[in-house]
Parts: sequence; C-alpha cells; structure tokens
Amino acid sequence: MRFRFPKTAVPLATFLICTLLVSWLWDRETTHKSDLVRQHTETIADQIKIRIEGMMNARISSLQILAERWVERTPPDFTKKRFTELAEKFYTYYPGFLFIHWIDPDGAIQWVIPEEEKPGFKGKNIFEKDDPVYHNTLKKLGQGVEYAVTPSTELDQGGLGFEVFFPLVHEGMIQGYLNGVFEIRLIVDICLSKEILNYFDVRLYEQGRLIFRNTGENETNPSGERPYGTQKIHFPGKEWRLDLWPGKTSTVSFFSTHNLILLFGFVASLVLSLLLYTLFSRMEMYRGARDHALQEIGKRKQAEAILKNNKDRLENLLKELDRKNKELETFVYSVSHDLKTPIVTIEGFTGAFLEDFGKHIPKAGRKYLDYITSATHKMALLIEDLLTLSRMGVTLESRNTFSLANLVDDVLASLQPQIKEKGIEVNVQDNLPSIFAEREQMAQVIENLISNAIKYTGHGNHSPRIDIGLEEQDGRPVFFVRDNGIGIDEKHIKKIFQAFQRLPAAKAVAEGTGIGLAIVKRIIENHGGKIWIESQLGRGSTFYFTLKQGEQEK
Repeated sequence: MRFRFPKTAVPLATFLICTLLVSWLWDRETTHKSDLVRQHTETIADQIKIRIEGMMNARISSLQILAERWVERTPPDFTKKRFTELAEKFYTYYPGFLFIHWIDPDGAIQWVIPEEEKPGFKGKNIFEKDDPVYHNTLKKLGQGVEYAVTPSTELDQGGLGFEVFFPLVHEGMIQGYLNGVFEIRLIVDICLSKEILNYFDVRLYEQGRLIFRNTGENETNPSGERPYGTQKIHFPGKEWRLDLWPGKTSTVSFFSTHNLILLFGFVASLVLSLLLYTLFSRMEMYRGARDHALQEIGKRKQAEAILKNNKDRLENLLKELDRKNKELETFVYSVSHDLKTPIVTIEGFTGAFLEDFGKHIPKAGRKYLDYITSATHKMALLIEDLLTLSRMGVTLESRNTFSLANLVDDVLASLQPQIKEKGIEVNVQDNLPSIFAEREQMAQVIENLISNAIKYTGHGNHSPRIDIGLEEQDGRPVFFVRDNGIGIDEKHIKKIFQAFQRLPAAKAVAEGTGIGLAIVKRIIENHGGKIWIESQLGRGSTFYFTLKQGEQEK
C-alpha cells in the first residue's frame, strides 16, 4: 500500500519554516535599526555637548571681557551710561544672557540690562538671599577669585538657572560686581534645534540633580534602559551630565515599517499555508471533478447545438418580422392614400356644390352638408393620425442635439392664433436645456401637449394659463406642460394615453381623434423615456415626461 502524507503536514511545515525565517529577519532588522538609532543618538549627544560648551565658554568669556573693559579705562569711568552702552552691546550680540547686572560693593543691584524685562528688580541685595549654597559662592568673591559661579537653582526672575559673578577691582579696591544671569531652558533653546527637542528626550544633571528635561515631569525613562547617549559637559564653574534617549517618534513602534513587514510576513505565511492546504484539497477533488466536467462538456455541446439552432430560427424570425413590418408600412401608406382619395373627392364636390348651388339650398340642407364636411375633415385627421402612429415604430436615425427652448418658441409661434383667441397666458421657464432627439417628433410632442392644453382650458376659465418647464425629481430632469383647464377625473387617467380614448368631459369641450396622446406616448417611449399625468377634475392637468439619460445636455 502506497504511503501518503496527511494533507495538513506540508502546509503546517511550510507555515513553521516561513514563520521562523520571518522572525529571524525581523530580529536582524530590529537590532540593526536599534544600533543605528543608538549611533545617531550618540552623535547628537556629541553635538549638544559641543554647542553648550562652546556657547557658555563664549558667554562667560564675554562677561570677563566686559569686566576688563569696565576697569581698564583711564581715567576710570564707572557711570551708568558707560555700563549701559557696554552691557547692551554684549547682551545684543551674544544671545544667551537672561540679565546682566552691575552690583555695588555692598551687594545691591543698581543697573539691570535689559531694564524693561524686570521692572522693580533694581535695588535688591544679593547678600540677603536666603540660600546657603548661594552665600558660599558669594564668599569666594571676597577671597580674590577671578570669578564665581552659583549652583543651578530657582532664579528670582523665574525659571531654573545660575549666575556668574566677576569682581570689578580697580587699584586694589572692589568697585562692584558684574553679574550675568543664565536660564538653563534659554541656553537649551538656543543650542538645540526644534528637531532635536521634538525627536529626543534630553535631560541635564548637575551633581546628580535633574536641572532640565524637555519631556513631561511625570514621564519616566522612555526606554527603561541606560541612556543611548551620555556626555559630560564642562565650562567654567560647571560640570553637567547629559543623558539622551530617542523620543517616541524615533523608537520602533508597533506600526513602524519593519513591524508591519513582520506582520505581513506572518500573514503571508498563513496565506501560503492555507493555499497549499486548499491546493491539496483540490487535488483530491480533481478526479471526481474531472469526470463531472467531462459530463458537463457533453451536455454543454448539446446545449450549444440547441442554442445555435434557436439562434438561426430567431434570426429567420427577425428577418420575417422585418419583412412583415415593411409590408405593413407599405400597406398603411397604400390604405391611407386610398382612403384619402374619396375623402378629398367628397370635400371637393361638397365645396363645389355649396359654391354653385348654395343660394338654392334650404337651411336644413346646408346643415346636412356641414355635417358631411365636418365628418370628412374628421376622417382625414383620423387617417393622418393613424399614419403618424404607424410611423412611430420606425428607427430614429436623424437624432441630433438642439435647443428645447427654440423648439418650444417655434411651436408657440405656430399656435399663436389659438392662444390669442382664448386669451391664454403662456409661461416658458428660462434656460431650458438642449436635448438629443429627433426634432420633428419632439416638435409633435410639444405641439400635441400644448394643443391639448389649449383645447381643454374650459369655457368658464377667466384666466387660462399654460406653464412649460423643467424640474428635478429623484435626481433626474423631468419636463412638464401644465394647464389650469378642466382637468381629468382620476378614474379616467389610465385610459388617457390609449388610442381612440376620448373622455366624456373632453367630448363636451373640443374635438379630436383620440390618438394625439397615444402618438406622444409612442414618441417618448421610442426616445427611451416615459410620460405620465397628474390631474384633478376642475383644477387642471400636468403632463410630465422624461428622456433617456444622456438625451438631454445642460
């Protein structure tokens, strides 16, 4: 008996191998990226060290230069004006100072640059400050030191910072003290770019005490590890420790690219395993499906043969139908011509009879002749409408785009005598769109609808009115012809578009063949649209019609 592996063995092995491979690649990539982040962080830490040391060495040196220039002038000039000129230049050209003070020998702050930054601070005595560490620094000034730097502490001006004092000694006598005030956050803002502050967690320590951090005070070590970058920052009187971690935007997040690749790898492994499982399942089903397919192919060939036979029969029937339609069209033309001939003869001889013997015909005879003339005229109209209705099935080959507004104007111009006779007010909506249709047939639609509205305005209507326009219903344009005539009873609305259907109220008001609206309906349907009516007896009617989407162009 031939041994066969379970169909789940290969997919499962494939999934395990692919998963191990993806995990190994992800671990390599994570380690590599972590090393890159650490190297980049160490480089940034070196740059921060260089910037802070360079700036603070320059600023303290500038204070020293200011102190030397203050006492070197002969004869001495210790006026406020001279101090202000010198201090303002250094404050302006060497940014980083919070304040520059001149303090008298007794410790009272006399002059402040810039003055407007801290009004009311002038006159405070530095020796009265309640801070033992601060006092220990000031004691050094009396011991002949060149300068003294206070530890970082809360400044009177606000914020964490430190002060640098230079004693001003002239001819062995202390003339006062030059004091530079530095705020740590201001130093960091000048030395570090916004990108560094946004993408890294920066912390400065002085003697083990945290003096600056750019993240929230409640946040702990962002990575739980030792800093990625550590540097000792040295400048006169200070030694700071810089700890630097990559911020949240720099570290690897779950949605980082290589984590998404890891997820994709797991999903791809799973999909591949499922595909293999499906493949093996399909292979087992193949034999049965193959036999079934062969049977289906046989049945399909039989069905195709039947379809081909039916197709040939359908084509023959269509050809026969086309031939019959042409014969019918020819028959309709022939019949209409044959019917028109006697009608024309009757109308002609009736007219001649009236013209030649009209004076000798009694009133009753003239009335009978009027009946004959009216009947023949109605018969001629009926034949013409029947001929028109039969032509409506002919394919529309002369469609083009034209202005509906111009078409309506032309129709109204041809109907002006009837409109003026009944004193009807006609309102046509502005900016009617252009439509793509067979112009003569659309002219017949508009003419039939307007003629219908003119006929049935009603004898007692003192302000007859017809409105022609366009409105939107259910997101598509709908054309309408509205009148305030006699209206139609709701029970007769379904019959209105049937041929030879003349309603009782219509018969009492005007003549007609009962085919006009059937012609309108056939034309609209040939253009891919539909037509309907809304009416109330005694309150007028509104005929709505649409065209196939794309038949109208705005």
